[in-house]
Amino acid sequence: MTTLTLQCYRCGTEYDYVGVSPHPARCAACESSCVPPAGPLTVTNSVRWESANGLSKVWVHATDERDRPFEFEVAAHGDRGKLVAVKIDGVSIDPQARERLETVPREVATEIADLGVEDVEAAKLENSKR
Repeated sequence: MTTLTLQCYRCGTEYDYVGVSPHPARCAACESSCVPPAGPLTVTNSVRWESANGLSKVWVHATDERDRPFEFEVAAHGDRGKLVAVKIDGVSIDPQARERLETVPREVATEIADLGVEDVEAAKLENSKR
């Protein structure tokens, strides 16, 4: 039996999941699929674009154990980058305006590092709990 505390990136609801892994990948309050990955992510594709001045963008596509697609976009200069966009199941989640996205998932961070961006800053802002 697994116990997880999850937070919906769509409505902000924090809820506990008690059951077998992976979790059902739906918010308990609004039924949105914009919740953390269900189980580990599997990287399915990655792309790197680089300009002549050293600025670059990296996109990593992955799926979780419930087959939801995830897309992570990193803007970088050299080997340092910042997570600038996340899509979960096709829905854009702004990492700067939504609930805390503490880290880039390990599987995605490894893929980004393999593409030459080793230091990725995730969003550090957190919405107040009202």
